[in-house]
Amino acid sequence: MIKVGLTGSIASGKSYVLNLFSDLYNIPIFSSDDCVKELYKSNEKLKDFVKKQILKKDEEFNKVNISNNVFNNSDKLSKLEKFIHPLVKLSRDNFIEEEKRNNSKMVIVEVPLLFEKKLEDEFDFVILVKTSKKLQEKRVLQRPNMTQELFSKIKKKQLSDKQKEAKSDFIIENLNHDDTVNIIDKIMKNFDIN
Repeated sequence: MIKVGLTGSIASGKSYVLNLFSDLYNIPIFSSDDCVKELYKSNEKLKDFVKKQILKKDEEFNKVNISNNVFNNSDKLSKLEKFIHPLVKLSRDNFIEEEKRNNSKMVIVEVPLLFEKKLEDEFDFVILVKTSKKLQEKRVLQRPNMTQELFSKIKKKQLSDKQKEAKSDFIIENLNHDDTVNIIDKIMKNFDIN
């Protein structure tokens, strides 16, 4: 089974591209972002940890408060990552094992911090999704509760596209639907999965 990692900076369109692989080629996909959202909803130990270790007393448990706390405090960010990353890894490994049992020929796993967390060796190939700075900023600032300041802090925690390009096997310049689909078609010709 071919394991492909998909990564990219914030608001580059990773989820959009990931879903195109699923919709167009029926490839099993795993989204780390969706996994984290699900963990926040359903994992009581994680909720408890966040309430005690990350949020200030009497702060409501929500994404905005969590983001504000961790991006303004590197100790809290590190603590949260140490708690949550093993949970995501477990879900990711379970997904891969299940797809092996299903005899899937290929899976695509979205990992936003793939290079930053040095996870490239877990995958046979890495696809980088990138977009123009203008489009990235437009998309990110449309997100609820996103500010220019928070966007800058998040970008500082991520490698630049240039650094990621050097380490990637394939690059998808995600500027519009048709071009993105064409690039995905070209990438898929490298894999013999029929």
